[in-house]
Amino acid sequence: MRSLLWTPALGLALVATLLPATSLHVSTSHAAPAPKAVGSWSMVPQSKDANGDGFIDGDGGVPSSGARSAQPSANFVGAGNFIAQPNERLIDGSLSWYLDDTGFPVLLNACKSVGDTYTWTVQRGGAVVATTPVKKLTKKTCRQTISLPEGLHSLKLTVRKGSATKRVSMVANVSNILMVVMGDSYASGEGNPRNVNAWLRNTSARFDPYWDNDQCNRSVHGAPAQAALQLEEASAKTSVTLVDVSCSGATVDRGILGDQYSNTPTQIEQVSGLIGNRSIDILSLTIGGNDVGFGSILTTCALTSNCPLAKATSKPLSSYPTVQGGVQSETAKLAGAYSRFNNCLAGVPCQSATGDTIQGLQISPGGKVFTSSYPDITRSATGSICSYLTISRDDFQWARDTILNPSPSNPFPYTTTRSQTVNLDNAAGSLNGQINATTSLGWQPVMGIWGASGDSTTGHGVCAGTNAWVFGLTGFTGFTSGSFHPNPSGLESMAKEIFTQIKATGF
Repeated sequence: MRSLLWTPALGLALVATLLPATSLHVSTSHAAPAPKAVGSWSMVPQSKDANGDGFIDGDGGVPSSGARSAQPSANFVGAGNFIAQPNERLIDGSLSWYLDDTGFPVLLNACKSVGDTYTWTVQRGGAVVATTPVKKLTKKTCRQTISLPEGLHSLKLTVRKGSATKRVSMVANVSNILMVVMGDSYASGEGNPRNVNAWLRNTSARFDPYWDNDQCNRSVHGAPAQAALQLEEASAKTSVTLVDVSCSGATVDRGILGDQYSNTPTQIEQVSGLIGNRSIDILSLTIGGNDVGFGSILTTCALTSNCPLAKATSKPLSSYPTVQGGVQSETAKLAGAYSRFNNCLAGVPCQSATGDTIQGLQISPGGKVFTSSYPDITRSATGSICSYLTISRDDFQWARDTILNPSPSNPFPYTTTRSQTVNLDNAAGSLNGQINATTSLGWQPVMGIWGASGDSTTGHGVCAGTNAWVFGLTGFTGFTSGSFHPNPSGLESMAKEIFTQIKATGF
């Protein structure tokens, strides 16, 4: 008798003889899983940081060589491709090409769904406004971008697998925050060009700074631009479009409401030309320092003893008998200047500094004007008053207590080089005091910049070493613009305060 060879077929036959006929069922395949519809949406960032360096990348082109060196090429490649790239600079500091009348890009995500194909249907006000093409559902194809206007939309995701269908609906509030930056060098990032770190690594080398706008020394290293990026990255449900027209040397009347350079429109007109009739959600404003004579004060104090009692060596304060008298006279004008600027934020024609009629800007119903205070540049890391180069401690103390302190004393007791005390009239208050008073206009003063530098235990002034928020003298040639302006650490700290104030108001 031959031995029985075991085979799978024989095994099945034996099982069949042992089990009732009704219980035998052999399946050679699994039932196909049912489709699953899981969707989400987010705004596509408009303020992009492509290389993760903490600054917005733009569309002004990449230097053809040496982008991060002390001497980058003056030739740029890739400009106008509307794609943010590492080291790329903005066109004049503006992202305004993203302001499209059709709306803003929204990312629709079906990647957690299960099925063969999917499509999205978009409704607004009960009517279908868009239907995306039917696409295969794979890891590479599960995301689609669609342009939608701001406001509420109903999104319906339909997923199909074989003959089965699953759907899920959700509400999307499409929102782009239009953030406009206006003002002077403390807004524009003066002293912090794109390649500032190359200079910091070797301050003795020849340095050729490059900017997002050369004439105004404007850079996305500026504090408001950094705050815009922080706001962009704070929520996936909003995007941020930055329009920056700030310019070094600007005042209210020469820069914002009037021409700063010949054949250059006012900052208000520049913004209007870029955004059209769109309303502004956030207006970040830093202005007043040049109005009260920032440069004139520095040069006079550097060249003259008993600075507040001396006649200024340069405009605009040289027309006054003393620096103190000039600063007080110009400070007294700030309230009126801020009010005239505010008249140009009502969406109707307003008057320029020369009396011409210009088109005003419109702040959105929930929009705000955030006006930045100026940091304290007068104290050392230990909190003591600075003495720097030829500027004495008494002159720094005077500047701190009469120009920067939001609550200055009146009169201010100034000690001369002969140890005499002169009580200086301070009835007009201080620069930061006038900025703080803009609450009367409905503005939101960012007083945290002063608070974090002026009320802190650690000082961050020009003599504070590694704790300094500002550069000292950066040279007599080349990179002179950095002198007494916020350094990278200062601008980062100022950006944090601006962002914190913006978020505190509900953005």
